[in-house]
Amino acid sequence: METKRNKEWRKKQCFRVFKKRMILIASEGCGNGNEFILDDGQVVYNPHWFELAKCSWTHVYKTTGTPCSCMICKGERYNRIVNKKEARRIVNESLEEL
Repeated sequence: METKRNKEWRKKQCFRVFKKRMILIASEGCGNGNEFILDDGQVVYNPHWFELAKCSWTHVYKTTGTPCSCMICKGERYNRIVNKKEARRIVNESLEEL
């Protein structure tokens, strides 16, 4: 019997991969003493995978196939506007020194 790869099948596969990733992230944090900060500000050392799945920073693992290892893609909090202002400040300071 041939399986049909339709929208429903892709959605199930996406959830399956996302669940595996959350289980892996939660298990890596248990042994190393890593802490996770949930959206409500609570610090958790041994979270269950669905506690991590509810966080906003894990959304990138749900929407991408293979996120790269940079801080922007791997789901950590990143604010581009603050980064741009910081880069502009550094450039202006270096120009003032000349």
